Amino acid sequence: MELLVVTLIITALAALSLTAVPRMMASARANESMQNLRQLGPLLSTYASDHAMKLPPAKAPATQPDGTTADLQWNEICLALLYPGTPPAEFKTKAWWDRNKTILRNPLFKETATPRGWSPLNSGYAINEMIPENLALASTGVVPPHDELLAVSVPLAAIADPGRTPLIAPCDDFFFRYDEAQLKDFKSGTLKDLLNDGKVPVLFVDGHIETISPGEYLQRRLFLVPIAPIVPAP
Repeated sequence: MELLVVTLIITALAALSLTAVPRMMASARANESMQNLRQLGPLLSTYASDHAMKLPPAKAPATQPDGTTADLQWNEICLALLYPGTPPAEFKTKAWWDRNKTILRNPLFKETATPRGWSPLNSGYAINEMIPENLALASTGVVPPHDELLAVSVPLAAIADPGRTPLIAPCDDFFFRYDEAQLKDFKSGTLKDLLNDGKVPVLFVDGHIETISPGEYLQRRLFLVPIAPIVPAP
């Protein structure tokens, strides 16, 4: 009888571990992802302070320490701030990422994810491509070519409502749109894996973070902000 009781207890604990442990691990990864975003806010503020109060471009040519010019993504720019003594080329290698635990790596984003998995230049967090696009539409009515759009360093003064303007969010690319087309991708595949309890953490330009469901993001039409401030006629 005692052996039967012990067996039942062991079986129950094993069953519990099969369900509870994965949930606890997923929750820990989600919390880490949120904490990474919290630390990215001040880092981006530091960049803006050193660059005429402008946000980093999603991807643009930059002068290297050796005087050469190379295209750098926003996340490489942030890594250069965090690790100033590291040659920029190191950030493009998997070996460097394996050696360093950095806030630029989303713990929810797997190398095996499809159609795009984790890589050194695709680390699971993205900058909002819709900021320069919406500002261009509001001011000129024309969207620049994609490469030009990615290279824009947006002045913070051009963002009329920083508390309503998404800046950084999880994604399977180095830039995100979270427009109606991309939000559908949260129903399956890579973007679905980046959700926690059906929501995704979003860092806004003013530094605050919200966890938002794709449906709420769409309902609030956050992909349409920022709107360029209206300049009164002289």
